[in-house]
Amino acid sequence: MPMERQYPGRVVTLVVLMWLTGMSGQALAEPAGDETFEGSFSCVEPTGKGDISPILCQTSINPGLPVLDLSLVWHADPKSGERVLDSIEIRRSGEAEPFQVLTGIASHLPADTGKAGVEMLDLNFDGFLDMRIRKSADGTEVSYQNWLWSKESGAFVANPGLDAIAAPKFDADDQEIVSRWRKTPAEQGVDIYSYEGATPILVHRETDRTGADGVCRRSFYDRIDDELKETGTGACADE
Repeated sequence: MPMERQYPGRVVTLVVLMWLTGMSGQALAEPAGDETFEGSFSCVEPTGKGDISPILCQTSINPGLPVLDLSLVWHADPKSGERVLDSIEIRRSGEAEPFQVLTGIASHLPADTGKAGVEMLDLNFDGFLDMRIRKSADGTEVSYQNWLWSKESGAFVANPGLDAIAAPKFDADDQEIVSRWRKTPAEQGVDIYSYEGATPILVHRETDRTGADGVCRRSFYDRIDDELKETGTGACADE
């Protein structure tokens, strides 16, 4: 059934999208981590020209939890035409009121960026889908704002440690985060992170530096006694 929500300057009719999830009247399994669970995430965007209605999404983050409905509230930047994501309202499917609202996002992305840059994936390898939002892109180094699902609080929790990692790739097999970066044309490298609780910790780094002689040398660093220490050197891979 359609429901109306008041937004500044206009009334936006939100049609609650009903997927065949079979949640009504169905007993839920106890939420548990399942690293094989792939989850789901789908959205319906406004189609009319100039329509700034919220983007309506639905996601299943764990077999033992209710399906979640997301309303991505945004506006169009009048100068750049970019889509600015302002907030995300999160509801359990079938409930009218959000149990969580994420604010202060203000990501600026091209208007044709799918799902306003929102992604649902398991960022900490615990079997629950988490949320990240693409904030910006500088060459190959894409930055994100991240929230991990907390089983204890039953909500998404911001993770500044993840936010600080450039262009992260998540290796579920090794349960590591891989970040490839470039500081200058003569210096680039790769960082490897592992989790301690909910905090990503830098445990290994490889840095390639090209000297004035044009020779590239690789330095290896590992976390020892809670400090990153140089543990070896060698030639760069393409030398």
